[in-house]
Amino acid sequence: MRLIGSSMATDRGLRRPTGRSLVAVCTRAVCLLIIAHVIPISGKQVLRWSDEFRTGCKAGDNLCVNGGINLRKWGFELGDGTSYGPDLVGWGNWQRQCHTNASENVRVEPFPSNPFDGMLVIQAGYHASGHACFNEKASTTTTNYTSARLTTRDKAAFRWRGNATKSTPLRIDIRAQVPLVMGTWPAAWMLPDPGNASCLGCGPYGNGWCLGGEIDIFEHTNADRFFISNAHFGGLANASWLECKDDVGKFRAQKADGWNVFSLLWDSKSISFSANGKVFSNISLGEWQTGGAPDNPYAPFDVDFYSIFDMAVGGLYPGFDIDNAAVGAGAARFAIDYIRVYDIV
Repeated sequence: MRLIGSSMATDRGLRRPTGRSLVAVCTRAVCLLIIAHVIPISGKQVLRWSDEFRTGCKAGDNLCVNGGINLRKWGFELGDGTSYGPDLVGWGNWQRQCHTNASENVRVEPFPSNPFDGMLVIQAGYHASGHACFNEKASTTTTNYTSARLTTRDKAAFRWRGNATKSTPLRIDIRAQVPLVMGTWPAAWMLPDPGNASCLGCGPYGNGWCLGGEIDIFEHTNADRFFISNAHFGGLANASWLECKDDVGKFRAQKADGWNVFSLLWDSKSISFSANGKVFSNISLGEWQTGGAPDNPYAPFDVDFYSIFDMAVGGLYPGFDIDNAAVGAGAARFAIDYIRVYDIV
């Protein structure tokens, strides 16, 4: 989530990815042949944390809302970004939506084929006459779109275990389905912990994006068949938003609006991304750095990161050609079957 304009900025959306991964620079057919190999797993997977998004809340459980969202695991970030810094209106990259915690925008639904199983649904809405957008720490604004953003900030954060020279990998699997609707921008991504409610993207290596790094497990825009995964890093100690770099991977799905499983495999010396068991991007120690700790080769990816699910409407990455009819008809639905976090031991 690229947020721009100050030391309080984070990421997703500052520019279109222009990284140097194999998929981004070679022809489509050759890329698929070169990088379509099974994600390497050496060791046993031990579940550390998960959410299967089961339907229903127990009577009297005030920490279960909207059909099954567990507030012990998730929190909402609300509004148009104004509450999180003076330069974050539109979440820093001119997004058009107001994030809410209303059930019409975010809820757990049963699978049609199995009512005992559930899925998290983030659904954008279109409001032709305007929507009064509530900002927790700022004035109410007016938007034409609503959506939602969930985060594990202050509740759960993750990284590999061990020390930098000898680590055991972390794996995160997310099974998700995205809409093919112009103007939509669903994503599953991570920012450094500890998070700061007034400074998104701040972390142990500095007060601003991109010093602390960012991991985009996947993001998707518009009606594209491609998904993007990315690692962001760099920045200058006195100007966090300068000299930011990324390493982009691009995956072409056979059925972009079907169910796909996206995975992150992360240890102290490498970060790799896969989809449906096939690795399509990898970045290794020596390829990343941060101006917040220039003498630490493992930084910024040697600290805990928390998880985020959101769907933007409009912005610098998807553009502003928004299909209002489709959004208004309920077609802009981002669904997550599960998120599972494993240690590889």
